[in-house]
Amino acid sequence: MNRNADRNNSILAEIYRSSWGTSMVTQAIVALLEIFMLVYTLVNPELFGQYMGIYRKFYISLLTAALAYLMLNVYIRRDIERRHLWLSVVNPLYAAFYFAWALGITYFDAVKYGAADPAVFMTFSLTVPLSFFLFPSVYLVIVAVADAIIFYIMTMVSASIGPMINLSIFIIFQLVLGISFLRLKKRLAERIVKEHENAEIDVLTGFPNRRAYIDDIRKLSEEKAREDLVYLAIDMNELKEVNDHQGHEAGDKLIVGAAQCIAQCFGEKGKTYRIGGDEFAAIISAGRDELDGLLEKYEKDMRSWSERNHLALSTASGHACWSEHPESSITELARIADQRMYEAKAAYYRKSGRDRRRYGDGQ
Repeated sequence: MNRNADRNNSILAEIYRSSWGTSMVTQAIVALLEIFMLVYTLVNPELFGQYMGIYRKFYISLLTAALAYLMLNVYIRRDIERRHLWLSVVNPLYAAFYFAWALGITYFDAVKYGAADPAVFMTFSLTVPLSFFLFPSVYLVIVAVADAIIFYIMTMVSASIGPMINLSIFIIFQLVLGISFLRLKKRLAERIVKEHENAEIDVLTGFPNRRAYIDDIRKLSEEKAREDLVYLAIDMNELKEVNDHQGHEAGDKLIVGAAQCIAQCFGEKGKTYRIGGDEFAAIISAGRDELDGLLEKYEKDMRSWSERNHLALSTASGHACWSEHPESSITELARIADQRMYEAKAAYYRKSGRDRRRYGDGQ
């Protein structure tokens, strides 16, 4: 699993989630305004004269686009995981259409009446970054092209330098404020995701905690299982005895040591979790032969850690491979692995002659 890619996707998902409500309200307002303008062409047709049909086409086109955007957002609202994939494509296209529409109606005014009012274009320029998220670089490209066109339209109909200066000032503010707002929205999403990640990280080991584990299990249960999927259940032996006789500092050192060995052996193959006081889990991708090698290395790493730290680190583990249980869900694989882990734990205490009920579980 690529954690950086997962984090980037989480940031984008948060950005588009937080933008959803504003986008819907804005497009609903746009749709209502275009309905109002269509009604206005019927109530006051003499204002539009022979060009009424053309103006109606302008209003109908924007109304159709707004309604289509609203319906798309309703359709993908529940698809939180993939919403950003849809909107990262749709939003730039819709923004480009926004500007093209504003430029089109401004140009038509200039050609037919010999005068152009950039108010519609200016309104759309400020509405776009407020309404829905675009990457700042994408926004810059779209706006730069639109600004060049509106500047040309204005020079075509006005020889005065005043309107050009005013338009230039607006363009500068438009770019600065629009890009700043989009960057702020991205930074806020990054902060939210970071806080969420911190809530899902075990402080002692740095592993994802039980909350993150439950989230990932839920996601995996909704996906088609991979043929090389392996679930590992790992539980520490005699942690309670160490806590009782050597103190919790020594017990914490053992937990950290176990986490280090687990990460070294299984971390690059998937994701590892601390799901309880002395309980760990790993969900990895590995073939049968590769798994055997990883388990051997894990035992060797624990012995090496014990020798270096003068503490006996021991764990019981169980695993379940999807290739051996192809009809099983991830929760069923977890149950199988847990059962095998408890069998290994029982064998350990039988061999050591210790009472598991006294020394085996908990901190």
